[in-house]
Amino acid sequence: MIKLCLAFFLIFCPNRSISQISLVDDLQRKLTLDSPAQRIVSLAPSITETLFAIGAGNQVVGVTDYCNYPNEAKTKQRVGGVINPNIEAIIGLKPDLIVLSMEGNVREDFNKLTSFGIPVFVTNPRNLAGIYTSISQLGTLTGQPAQAMTLVHSLKMRADSIVLAAFSSKSRKTLLFVSLQPIIVAGRGTFLAELIELAGGMNTAAQTSSTYPAYSREAVLKDNPDVLIFMSGILSNPAELSQLYPEWKTLNAFRRKKIFVIDSDIVSRPGPRAVDGLEMLYKVIQEGHE
Repeated sequence: MIKLCLAFFLIFCPNRSISQISLVDDLQRKLTLDSPAQRIVSLAPSITETLFAIGAGNQVVGVTDYCNYPNEAKTKQRVGGVINPNIEAIIGLKPDLIVLSMEGNVREDFNKLTSFGIPVFVTNPRNLAGIYTSISQLGTLTGQPAQAMTLVHSLKMRADSIVLAAFSSKSRKTLLFVSLQPIIVAGRGTFLAELIELAGGMNTAAQTSSTYPAYSREAVLKDNPDVLIFMSGILSNPAELSQLYPEWKTLNAFRRKKIFVIDSDIVSRPGPRAVDGLEMLYKVIQEGHE
């Protein structure tokens, strides 16, 4: 009886594949693929990193100018920037899937790409849980669900270990800078804010209502953080800081020499290396304190 039903399904429903994939993306759009994607264009560095991490690197045919990890990603065809992708170059690659993040990608470009009838999937994780979901979804779309599941399990185990260690440590007042001139810090509701808190930091900018608030030099003094963290590219040497804002020498972070520059690619990209970023933040926030 089961064989007869299956035969009936195949004969009278020829346009529906039993390997068909259906997922809802972060814009609440349902995407359906007849089979796993084989020609993928990634429009965000975090997406590119995820695709390579789950073993789908050979299926990637195009990446942005900022996709620099892993090294194999640098050999892929460049299709412009995150906010200004080359639409003609993307279409010329004949992709069967375009993956983007609305965090950096422009809505106008999204509308243009969808108008060509090419499957477009939006993944925009904003925390570790969202990253795990994104990895699993991309694993499904690329036919790499097992590798994606293994990666998610590994990341969760590592993250849980770090969080447990941080929970057993004293919370440290922390301020993370994404810009120095003007002063802009990581506020509340951001991916970076979550990493700081999970690493045992008390984000002093969480009191603001903005995700990336502009800060005054006086506000930094008032917060008096135990740890100052700067994204790479905005500060090369802590000595520069005392020249820019000499009054900050009275801060706890200065007195305890807890001033750090961290790799912005690792801590700011919501992809597999986010747990590396969490580990990095734990070390700079917790280690060396009495």
